[in-house]
Amino acid sequence: MAQEKRIGIIYSYNENWIGAAYYIQNLIRSLNFLPEDEKIKLYILTKSNELFQDLKKATGYEKMEYIQYEPYFSIFERVVNRLSNLILGKIVISKKIQLDWVFPNYILQEDLKHISNLIFWIPDFQDKYLPDFFLPQEIIDRNSSCEIMVASKYPIIFSSQTALDDFKKFYPDAKNKVEVLQFAVVHPDLKSTSIVEVKMKYGIDGDYFISPNQFWQHKNHNAIIEAALILKKKGINLKIVFTGKEHDYRNPDYTTFLKHKVIDYNLQNEILFLGFIDRTDQLTLMKHAQAVIQPSLFEGWSTVVEDAKALNQTLIVSNIPVHKEQLEDKAYFFNPEDFNELADQIINVIENPQNSLKYDKDYRLNIKRFAQNLNLLINN
Repeated sequence: MAQEKRIGIIYSYNENWIGAAYYIQNLIRSLNFLPEDEKIKLYILTKSNELFQDLKKATGYEKMEYIQYEPYFSIFERVVNRLSNLILGKIVISKKIQLDWVFPNYILQEDLKHISNLIFWIPDFQDKYLPDFFLPQEIIDRNSSCEIMVASKYPIIFSSQTALDDFKKFYPDAKNKVEVLQFAVVHPDLKSTSIVEVKMKYGIDGDYFISPNQFWQHKNHNAIIEAALILKKKGINLKIVFTGKEHDYRNPDYTTFLKHKVIDYNLQNEILFLGFIDRTDQLTLMKHAQAVIQPSLFEGWSTVVEDAKALNQTLIVSNIPVHKEQLEDKAYFFNPEDFNELADQIINVIENPQNSLKYDKDYRLNIKRFAQNLNLLINN
């Protein structure tokens, strides 16, 4: 009988890129949908046992084991290695992680080079299309990372066919093995959460739209504010709720700029900023909104869209390629730079709720397919 592969998953939690943590959480949650004999044992590479326990609780997946990603060396071990390196030119105490397969890698880590299967992940090529939204060093680092992947021929996973097509466009001579792994989301049970209590908690009255995006420039909150002004001038009353971490480290003044614009436009009653809120509260607000608005200028594979699909919720989305890949024709699309078109789509939802476009398929099939595709990827 063949020995079971030791599968490593790298996990970190960073509120500046919460999407990466949600991606791993959903990946692991999806494995709960597999038959017991198909479930994979995972070795979670993370910086602390506390973070590992949080992940285990968040996913409900039992077949996991913790590996400290930054191995601890005692003072004695560090002294021995320093002396051996000076005298022998090498260290004698090594704590290499013994795994067969590790995902997702973004850069080539020196302490993982010995592992036979390092699987890299490129969510998107936003830096190629919107370079002004990145720090100069970030662009250098992203380009360097991609070039190393290509030169070393490491396998690469993409979140969408759109991202894979971009890879072929920018690296036409690449010989890497490539795969598309479209992720699905797995939500906590929302049945016991009262929308009345959640709305009261956040001071929301009546009907509302929601845009649950971190406050990065490419998420394009500005389009919603401009559309809200257009609608107000037409005498159309509405409320729009923003949730998400209100900080863009590349542009620290971005959220302040948006809030000042809301005041300048006298939209304080129409637009509500909630900040980074409890995930269950956020999903409950999404579930009961008139629609979810996703105006982003660029995405790799939108978690917001997947959340709305799983909730069978109406979506108003920018007409970027990846949104069309995720939704086909099951959404109200608009040009992200055309504020009037967004306003018109909001009116469509308000005036024709019975005709709302929703993702009306059994979303559990998406979750199971995500898990099965991961399983196939590991075993190929």
